[in-house]
Amino acid sequence: MGKTKTAFITGAARGIGRAIALDLAQHGFDIALTARSLDAPVFANKPGTLHEVADRVRALGRRALPIKLDLLEQDDIRNGWAQAVAEFGHIDLLVTSGNYVEIGPHGAYSNKFADVPWDALERHARITGLSCLFLNQLAVKQMMQQGSGIIANVTQNAYWLNVEEMVDHMPLPGEGMPGMSIAVMRGITDRIPPALKREVAPYGITVLTLDPGMTLSVDEGLWEELATVGYRPDLAHSSLVPARAMSYIATLADPMQFSGKMVIAADLVREKKLLSESEIGDHGKAESVTEVSA
Repeated sequence: MGKTKTAFITGAARGIGRAIALDLAQHGFDIALTARSLDAPVFANKPGTLHEVADRVRALGRRALPIKLDLLEQDDIRNGWAQAVAEFGHIDLLVTSGNYVEIGPHGAYSNKFADVPWDALERHARITGLSCLFLNQLAVKQMMQQGSGIIANVTQNAYWLNVEEMVDHMPLPGEGMPGMSIAVMRGITDRIPPALKREVAPYGITVLTLDPGMTLSVDEGLWEELATVGYRPDLAHSSLVPARAMSYIATLADPMQFSGKMVIAADLVREKKLLSESEIGDHGKAESVTEVSA
């Protein structure tokens, strides 16, 4: 019997990170779960704590290690990674799903660039861009030693910026699209796999970007806020979509086929028939993680 695989997931208390953690546990992974707080909701007055997710993982028969990790703090990132390696002995999959979302006049998410406070832009750059790079480097160093591993950076696809016919019909930030700073920082995430794949391929490491698409979180609080700046929750799909896409890749005998690429989660689950159309459209209900079929 082979060793049990272990995943390290940022932003695991809620939303896409939580859904990925639960689905990976159902596919046999032990999970190192990280977020800014162990006990308090990441967002005030909104559900989702690491301990709750850890209990769900254990109920699925897998080991769970909740780790307090603030992506703004380099020591937190370094120590959290070391804690997970010490506990499990190895990390086979890194999923960087932690994100910075601050709606309103003091945040970077939905404002026009000229209106974004500099401190908000800096926070977004450190959380979404630099912390992702730092975690990727920690993972590469450890995975090179073990001769295998998968790095999956969750993105918010910025490709549409390169398609004029798409851009011309897109609403402006604050009117239905995220601010320019979001696309720029996600551009960092998007470029890591094609830039890194040649370095890590000889060590059996797969590095990819996972585009979850317009996805509803397990709670509706954040989407209620996003709706105020023009987002359409009714057009979004379940967070089970990126979760099942991630589990599929993570359990492949040869995940290297995805290295250097951006994987569109909804396209993959439809192509491989990983979910039914009703599950894909089961808006926001990542609690509906289904049993793994034989």
